[in-house]
Amino acid sequence: MKFNEQVTVENYIIKFIKDKLGFEYIKPEEFAKLRDLESEYIIKSQLIDAVKRINKADDTVAKSVLRELNKIDSNQLFLDAVRNGINLKDPATGLFRDYKIVDFDTSENNQFVVTNQFYFEGDTENIRPDILIFVNGLPLVDIEAKSPTASEGVSFENGIDQIKRYEKVARKLFIPNCFNIASDGLKTVYGATGAPKQYFLQWRDADVEKELGGELEMTLFSLLAKQNFLDIIQNFILFEKEKEKLVKKIARYQQMRATNKIVERVVGKEKRQGLIWHTQGSGKTLTMYFTAWKLRFNKQLANPKVFILVDRVDLDDQIFETFTNAGGKNIVRVTSRKDLE
Repeated sequence: MKFNEQVTVENYIIKFIKDKLGFEYIKPEEFAKLRDLESEYIIKSQLIDAVKRINKADDTVAKSVLRELNKIDSNQLFLDAVRNGINLKDPATGLFRDYKIVDFDTSENNQFVVTNQFYFEGDTENIRPDILIFVNGLPLVDIEAKSPTASEGVSFENGIDQIKRYEKVARKLFIPNCFNIASDGLKTVYGATGAPKQYFLQWRDADVEKELGGELEMTLFSLLAKQNFLDIIQNFILFEKEKEKLVKKIARYQQMRATNKIVERVVGKEKRQGLIWHTQGSGKTLTMYFTAWKLRFNKQLANPKVFILVDRVDLDDQIFETFTNAGGKNIVRVTSRKDLE
C-alpha cells in the first residue's frame, strides 16, 4: 500500500480495523461526548452495558463493578480484572461471584471500538494518541501511526518514542493497557506496556502476509482480529519478576503459534505427539509457560497435570525459576520417583 497526504497510515489502519476486522469506528468528536472529563479513560456507558450484557446483571451491580475498576492503580491488577472479573456479592444470592468485564468465550458479546485523536488530560502533559482500541469501554491498545510522507526521516521508531513518552506523562491511560503498536506503513512493531524500545518487535506470518497483501495488514490481523486479540489478552501476556523488578512480557509469534498447536493437539486427541524446532534465544521457556497456562485453564480439560522433562540441571533450574517468577501456581519440582506417586 502506498501512502500520501490523502491516504495516511492512520486513516488506512482505521479503515482496515473497521472493514476487515469488524470493529466499530467512532469519530473523535462523537467519542468525546461519551466522557464527562478529559481525564477519564474508562468509557462508563460502554463498560456498564457490557457488564450487564455479559453477566445478566442490573444497573446497580454494573456501576459497582465500574467503581471497583476505577480503584485499580496497577497494570498487573487491571489485567487480572480483565481476565477474571471483579468479585462482588450477588444481591440475588448473597454470595460472592466474579462479574466478567470481557467475554472470552463469545467474542460477539464484547464491544470492539476503534477511535483516533483521543484527547487525554495526563499527569504532566495532555496527549492525543493516534489510534486507540477499546474493548467494552477499556483502552487496551495504543497504535501510533507515522506517515513517512509527512516528514522526511519519520518512521515507526518515532511512534515507539511517542508511546514511551505517553506512558510517562499520562500514566493513567495506560493502567488498562495490554500492548501497543507502532507503524510507518512499511514496518510495524508491537510491545507490551512499559517495554523498552528494543523489545518492540515484528510479528511474522508469511501465509497471512501473502493473503492480506502486506506486513501492516498481517500484523493488525494477527494481533487484533477479535479471536486472536482475546487469546493474546487471556493467555499470552505475563508479568515476570527479574532482579526484584516486575517486567511485563507479551508472546512473540513463534511462542503463540507453538502453544496453540500444542493445545489443539491435546484437546483434539488425534495426534498424541509433536516436535517444535527452536533456535537459540527464541523463548523456549516462556513457550512452555504459555502452554502450561493455557492447558490448565482450558475448559475442555479437567485441570490437567503438565510434565516438563529436561536433560540438563541448568535447564531444570531455569524453567523452575521462570515459572515461579512469572506467577505459576502449584509448581512441583520432581527429584525422585516417589514425587510422582
